Amino acid sequence: MPGARAMLRRFRLPSATATVLVATMALASCSRQEAPRSDLFVGKWRSSRLATPLYLHANGDWEIKTDEGAVLQYGVWESKGRRFVWSIKQGSEINQDVNEVLAAGAQRFQLREANGTTTTFDKLDVIR
Repeated sequence: MPGARAMLRRFRLPSATATVLVATMALASCSRQEAPRSDLFVGKWRSSRLATPLYLHANGDWEIKTDEGAVLQYGVWESKGRRFVWSIKQGSEINQDVNEVLAAGAQRFQLREANGTTTTFDKLDVIR
């Protein structure tokens, strides 16, 4: 942040104060990350935790399917700010798994799991 350092020199702040101020400004800019657009998640994905592809549809449905098209598991997904919510019916209950979105782009996204691990999703194909 060259602009921030120049500002701090102009006001002649002590070095320790300047360091704290620059660090605070950097952290503030990181915490203001915009929420990813939901359409970034739509597609056919390879998950670092699955052997078969995951399909995230624009209507909010998700499916884990074999290459032959057999559905192994399905549910509903939703992007809420920097949270990704998976919903699945298990027996007579609907359970939700809420994950923090760590990174999201057109070809890859990463989620923090409840146990603290990171799952990476790489796009295999576009779904229309």
